[in-house]
Order: sequence, then structure tokens, then C-alpha cells
Amino acid sequence: MPFIFSNENLTFVLADITRNLELLNVCFFPTCRTPGSLPEEKIDSTYRRLRWQIFAGIFFGYAGYYLLRKNFSLAMPYLIDEGYTRGQLGVAMSAIAIVYGLSKFLMGLVSDRSNPRFFLPFGLLISAGVMFIFGFAPWATSSVTMMFILLFINGWAQGMGWPRVAGPWFTGGRRRNAAVWYRYGTWLTTWAAA
Repeated sequence: MPFIFSNENLTFVLADITRNLELLNVCFFPTCRTPGSLPEEKIDSTYRRLRWQIFAGIFFGYAGYYLLRKNFSLAMPYLIDEGYTRGQLGVAMSAIAIVYGLSKFLMGLVSDRSNPRFFLPFGLLISAGVMFIFGFAPWATSSVTMMFILLFINGWAQGMGWPRVAGPWFTGGRRRNAAVWYRYGTWLTTWAAA
């Protein structure tokens, strides 16, 4: 029976992938073990400190991902001086845009079954490694195909940039407050850059 692409088939396939991952218990990194319970007097102060650590880790980690995702466009004028056209570089840059969206979705499924303490930095290291190769290996910019492949790998690693972390640490009003501070930081950074 031929497979016909439709919304019903896509929903079935996605549900089937999720179910198979759950059955296989697939994960890149094992999840954290639950530590022993804390004494009552230490719970609030410990969780307050850990919330800020988690928020800072997410904020700076995602900022690192963003810088690694956008820095190829800064090198484009120099690549144009080397003889590449804007169209060729646009084809190479399309790799990161296409695979980033796909990776965000698929790596989100894997991220739910992985330890975010290792998952987020692992993707950041892969992405940084690819950009390091661009800067120091002459073969990396030798052809549009090679740039496309490297940007494809970078885009895939970029999908690992937002594991499910905030839910257990920021519940209810605390999650709303964290989102407000994140938006304020985005606004402040935009204002300072202007």
C-alpha cells in the first residue's frame, strides 16, 4: 500500500515515532537521579538558588547558541571577496534554516528523555566545533557544498538548544516571572545594541 502524505498520516507517523521512542526509552544522556529529600528549613533557600542557576544556564546557553547560529552572516562579505556570489552563500545558509526547524522538533522529543545538564552543552559544543572548523580549516570554505554540509550539522546541533528545563523549577507564578525577566533582558539587550 503506497504511503500518501496527508495530515492524518503525518499525525499517525508522529504519534508512532513518539510511542516507539517511549517503548525503547531512547535517550542520549541518562536523566538525573532524584536526590534525597532536604530538611524543611533548607528547601526554600536551596530551590531559590537552584532556580537562578537554571535560569542563568538557560539564558547564557541560549545566547551562545544564538551567536553561533548567526555569525556566518558576518563572514559573508569576506566570502564574497573570495569570489562567492550572494546566491551561492544563500544556498549554503539555507541549510541551517531548513534543518534548524526540523531539529527543533525532533531533538525536542529526545530532549524530554535526556539530562538537560549534558544535553544543552553537548549541542553547544558541536555547534562551536563546526564554527571553529569554519574559522581555522581552509577546506571548510573551499566549496558551497562543504559550507552547506557544515551549516547543516550546525543547524542540527542548534536544535539541541532548548531542552525542557524550566517546568520543574519554575511553576505557576515563578514561571511567569522568569518569562518577564527573560523578555526584559531581550529588550535591554536590543536597546543596548542600538
